[in-house]
Amino acid sequence: MRFVFTSKRARLRALLVGGALLGTVVVIPLHASASTPGTITVTNTSSPFSWTSDAFPGGLNVTNSQGDNCFDATGHPNPRTPSGPAACEVFTLQVTVPAGFWTTNSGGAKLDFVVGNNDFDYYVYAKNLDGTVGAFVTSSATGSIGDDEHVLIDKADGAYYVAAAAFTTVSTYDGHASFFLGATIPNTPPKVKGGLTNYRASHDIFTSHSEPHMVMNPLNHANLVAGSKMYVNNKHYLFRIGMYSSFDGGRTWNDAGHLPVPACPSTDPCSSPATITPADCAGDGPFSDACRFTTSDIWLSFDDEGNVYGIVLVSPSSNTGSGWEMWMYRSSDGGVTWPLANRRVIHNHFNRTLSPAFLDDKDAIAVDNFTQAGTGATFTPNARRDGHIGNVYACWGLDGTVAPTQNQVFSTSTDGGNTWSAAVPISGASNVREIGCQIAVAPSGRVYVSFFVYALQPVSAPYFTGVGQYLTWSDDHGATFAAPIKVAAVHPLPNHLQPADNFRNLSLPAMAVSPKDGTVYLTWADEHTGTVSDGDILMVKGADRGLGVPPNFGIPTPNPPIRVNQDPIGNGKDQFQPQLAVTASGQINISYFDRRNDPSNFFIDTYLSRSNDGGVTWTDTRVTSNMSDPRINPPIDGGGNYFYGDYQGLAADDNCAIPFFNATFLANLLLRNTSYSPWQEVFSAQVPNKGKGCAF
Repeated sequence: MRFVFTSKRARLRALLVGGALLGTVVVIPLHASASTPGTITVTNTSSPFSWTSDAFPGGLNVTNSQGDNCFDATGHPNPRTPSGPAACEVFTLQVTVPAGFWTTNSGGAKLDFVVGNNDFDYYVYAKNLDGTVGAFVTSSATGSIGDDEHVLIDKADGAYYVAAAAFTTVSTYDGHASFFLGATIPNTPPKVKGGLTNYRASHDIFTSHSEPHMVMNPLNHANLVAGSKMYVNNKHYLFRIGMYSSFDGGRTWNDAGHLPVPACPSTDPCSSPATITPADCAGDGPFSDACRFTTSDIWLSFDDEGNVYGIVLVSPSSNTGSGWEMWMYRSSDGGVTWPLANRRVIHNHFNRTLSPAFLDDKDAIAVDNFTQAGTGATFTPNARRDGHIGNVYACWGLDGTVAPTQNQVFSTSTDGGNTWSAAVPISGASNVREIGCQIAVAPSGRVYVSFFVYALQPVSAPYFTGVGQYLTWSDDHGATFAAPIKVAAVHPLPNHLQPADNFRNLSLPAMAVSPKDGTVYLTWADEHTGTVSDGDILMVKGADRGLGVPPNFGIPTPNPPIRVNQDPIGNGKDQFQPQLAVTASGQINISYFDRRNDPSNFFIDTYLSRSNDGGVTWTDTRVTSNMSDPRINPPIDGGGNYFYGDYQGLAADDNCAIPFFNATFLANLLLRNTSYSPWQEVFSAQVPNKGKGCAF
C-alpha cells in the first residue's frame, strides 16, 4: 500500500534492564516557549521522563514530505508555531551510549506521545554539527485523530531533531522519552535444513521489489501472472508497479518492468511521468514529477477467456495533480504485454486539496467466471472459452478530506472492463476506520467483499461492534449489498512486531470461496495468545446457504477461528502476511511469512499450510531454504517504517501451490556469486500435492 493507518498495541512496552548505566537519553528544548524542560536524562534505572506541550489551537499542518514546514530554507528549525498550515515545534534529542555499545546490544531511544483528541505526527532527523537538519531517520506518522503516536529510533546514538507537526489540534500532547533494550539479533540468519527451490522472478534495473500479487490462468495453469512494487529510490519510497509472467508454473519468469503510464494532460502540471529508472530518481531530491508519480497496490484476476486484469492505485505527483485514481489494465497474451490502449480509469477521486493523509487505498479486482455478465438477480451460467466474459468487479478504500471519512466502495464492469459504474459505498461506515477490501465470487454468482475494521470512533454505524474482520455480499451482480457482518474479532498485530523490527504490519484479511461448494474462507494474522511477538495465522469459514440467505458464520456468535500454523502455540514466534487459495477440490492453501526457525524471532522464512478437510487438520511446508533479513536495504515509507510489503501472493490448483513472495536471502551470498543481490527480490516456489507433483 502507498500509505496506511496502522493498528498499534495500546502501549509499546519499554524493555529496560537492571545493572550499570547502559545509555542516556537527553531532551533539550530548542525554544524558550517549548514546554519540554531544559535537560532530561533518562537511564535504565529511572522512569521515563514526561512533559506536556503548550497548546496547539487550530493546528492545520499541510506538510507533504515529513516535517518540512518545521524548518526554514537554511535547514534550521522554525520558531514554535501553534496554529495554521505550518503548526509545529522542534526539540533536540541527544542520545549517548558507550563506545561500541550497539555492537553487542539492540534497542534504542523510544518516544511515546499521548495526543488526546488531536492528530500529531512526529518526525525524527539527524542533527548536523552546524545545527542544521540532517537526514530523515524515522517517524510516527501512522495514525489519525486520537491515536497515540510512538517512535522507535533503532540503535540511537548522537543528536536528533524531533519535529512535532500539528495536523488537527485543539490542545496539548503529553510526551515521554525513554531508553530501551531489545533482544540481540545476530548479523546473519541461522542455517536451517529443509525448504524448497526458490525461483527468482525479478530481473530488472530496479532496486527493491515488494508487496507482490499473483494469479493463475484458468485455461493454462502453467501461465502465472504477477506484479509488485519496483523501486527507483528506496530511501524516499519512490516506485511504480511492474509485471511478471511465467509459462512453466513459476520456474522461469519474464520481467516486463513498470506498467506503461500515459503522459499527463497539458492541464495537469505533473509533466510527463513516462519511463523512469533509479538513475533518474537518485539522491535526496528535489525529485521530478515523473519520479513522484506513483502506481501502487497491484491486484490481479483472470477471466475464463484468457484475459488478465490488473488494478492499481494512482497517486498524483503533487497536490496540484488530478487527484487519486484507480486504473485497470488488461493483458490478452498471458501477462507478457500490457498495452496502454487497454488501460481504463475506474475512478478519479478529484480533489486538489488532498494530502498524503487522505488517499484511496488497498484495492482489489475479481472476475465472475461462474456466471455471464449482467445486472439484477438473474444469473446465467458461464462456460470457459464460450466468448462470454462475466462481470468484472473492483473495490477499494475511498477516503475523504476530513479524517476518518473512510469507506469501502465498489464498482462493476459488464463489458470486460471497458466501462465502469460509479463507485458505490458498501461498508456504510460512519466514523469507522477500515482497510483491505477483498473480492471473491461464489459459484452461484454471489459477490463477497471482506475488509478489516481497525478502529472505531465514538459514533459508528450500528453493525460495527469492534475491531475485526467484516463481510458483506451482493446477490444482484453488485448493485446492492447486505449490511456488513462481523465474522471475527481481531487482536491486531502491532505496527512493529518487536523492537528490533522497523517494518510495518497489518492484520489485513485474505479471502477465497471454494469452487466446490461455495464455502467462504477468511484468514489474517492475529496476536490472539496475548504473548508479545507471537502472531499466528487464523482462519474462519462460513458455509454457503444459497442466494438470498446469509452465509453461515454462526452469527450472532461467530464461528471460532481456526489456528493455521502448526508450530507450538504461544512459542513467541511470529507468522504474518497470509495469502489464501482454494482449489477446485476444496483444498485450502495458505502461505505466510514465518519466524519459527529463528531463536531470536527476527529472520523470516515463507511457509505454506495446506488442509484437505476444511481446516480441521493442517500440514506445514517450509517454502524458503534460506531466511531473510528485513533490515537489508529496505524501502522506507512515508511514516519512516522499513517496508517489507503489506501482503504477498499465492496461486494453487489440485496439483501444486505456488507462493510468490519478496525476500532478501540473496544478500547472504558472496559478492562474487552471480546470484547475489543486495535488494528485496521476488520469488516463486512450487509446493506439490502429496503423490501428484507440480506437472507443468
